[in-house]
Amino acid sequence: MPSTALQIAETDPRRVAILTGAVEVFARYGYRRTSMEDIARGVGVSRAALYLHYRNKPDIFRSLVMVHFEVSVGRVAQALQPGLAPEQALAAVFEAKIGPETAVLFDSPHGEELLDANFAVAADVVEQGEARIRALLRAWLQAEADAGRITLAPYGGDADALAETIVAALSGLKSCATGYDTLCAAFNRMAQLFGRGLRA
Repeated sequence: MPSTALQIAETDPRRVAILTGAVEVFARYGYRRTSMEDIARGVGVSRAALYLHYRNKPDIFRSLVMVHFEVSVGRVAQALQPGLAPEQALAAVFEAKIGPETAVLFDSPHGEELLDANFAVAADVVEQGEARIRALLRAWLQAEADAGRITLAPYGGDADALAETIVAALSGLKSCATGYDTLCAAFNRMAQLFGRGLRA
């Protein structure tokens, strides 16, 4: 079973502790109600110590979004193996993109607000991360089509447009999710739908 712990490529253990604790605090209170004092208390440090590492609450939130995309982009790249059945590959990509560590946020009563904060506070980070995932998906689709293992014909033969559509559809499903498990189930249904259309 995959770990639900936040994966952070960070050498400073204090920053790791702050970001890990901040996830729990945001899930408990939502973005708007969370204060730097709440985060400091949740992590077990003073506010002064917290400000040594992060300027403010948006800085912490943006750092969390950056961490999420760094991890998820790496997982997506690993999931896109040549020769996988398209349904299997897409299901693996969708699971890799969302990650089990986000369950605490999607299962939070503040999940919708936290998703909104993604775009209000970290829109540029989200767009850059989504662009990297689209590029990986586009390259895989084109390579699999060139190898004759899938067909892009039902989608106009355009790997770039299809990758953009898939990533946009994932975002749409996230925005109406009622919890992590229901989101994963919806992602799996979408993987089956797109995957069957890709079968050569």
